[in-house]
Amino acid sequence: MTPASVADPPPGREYPERTRWTGEGVSADDVNAEFDRLHRAAGGSGRVLALASTLNLIVVPCPDRCERAVEQALEELGSHTPSRSLVLREHRAGRVDADLVVESETPAGAGRVGLCHDRVVLSMDAARLEHSASFLAPLLVRDLPTVLWLPEPALGIPDPRLLERAQYVMVDSGAGDHEDLRRLGELSASIRVHDLAWGRLEYWRAAVAAAFEPEERRALLPQITEVELRYEARGLQAALLLAGWLAARAGWRAGGLEQQDGTVRVAAARGDGAEVDIRFAAAECQGGCGGVDRVVLRAGPEDIEVERSGATSSLRNMFAEAIQPQPSFARGYAAAIEAAAGMLDNAE
Repeated sequence: MTPASVADPPPGREYPERTRWTGEGVSADDVNAEFDRLHRAAGGSGRVLALASTLNLIVVPCPDRCERAVEQALEELGSHTPSRSLVLREHRAGRVDADLVVESETPAGAGRVGLCHDRVVLSMDAARLEHSASFLAPLLVRDLPTVLWLPEPALGIPDPRLLERAQYVMVDSGAGDHEDLRRLGELSASIRVHDLAWGRLEYWRAAVAAAFEPEERRALLPQITEVELRYEARGLQAALLLAGWLAARAGWRAGGLEQQDGTVRVAAARGDGAEVDIRFAAAECQGGCGGVDRVVLRAGPEDIEVERSGATSSLRNMFAEAIQPQPSFARGYAAAIEAAAGMLDNAE
């Protein structure tokens, strides 16, 4: 083991202070001991530092292309959700290496309480990753919720027992492919899933529900025969998720996805047996609309249109919202993702 302790506060700023320790061939006890030592050192004489964690965050290994985005999210985490972050990475060496960072906001006067936020990157070989839940167990802060972050859902979880440690899982299906939706359909049956793509669709879900608020509009719901979903480039995943929500809320039984001559459609059955034709069309639109550009529901001669005028998901920190433990973030998601995954499973 080769410990090294350095402080690297941002240039031109006194706070927060960062202290780093690195070690090779470490155990969980070694990491805990260094956390304790760095917390005491950050407090210093006459100062008390409170571990300001609101949750434990476990990050499973991700491809190289995702690492920069993960690092950036973790860099900003302390400003909105102080946590103990445990980041797993794979390397070839037959040992566990650690890179530990403690970020502390120390008070100017003696006797005042400061705050402390920490994280550790744990690099281990594939065999140890398969048993990583046991290694991480002593590092979790007790009595705090634990979230498991899957930066690339299709890659799976190296140790399935990590799910037993977590209260919910955080993902972003909007950055993946059809296989991610299938995987999340299975996952949501066993654990609560906070999907950033679901959060970005909040405007569309609220706007569609509001469109049927007037009593005369509600009477049209059982008569809908066609739905048109326009999506932005690379936004088909989001459109499928929204279509899954529509089908689940309306009680429709969705069939398989059909793709022919550039057209994507799903035939769904209403409760009375009549067919609802759900069509997906690509559109040229700007970002910030959650991947969807327009929703039209048709009931006979009546069109109920929902435009993107109020969609402003690009202005929100969706990561900060999704990582919070509020169950409301995932309300309706399990039924929606199950319906969307069913469309893919039955695709022609």
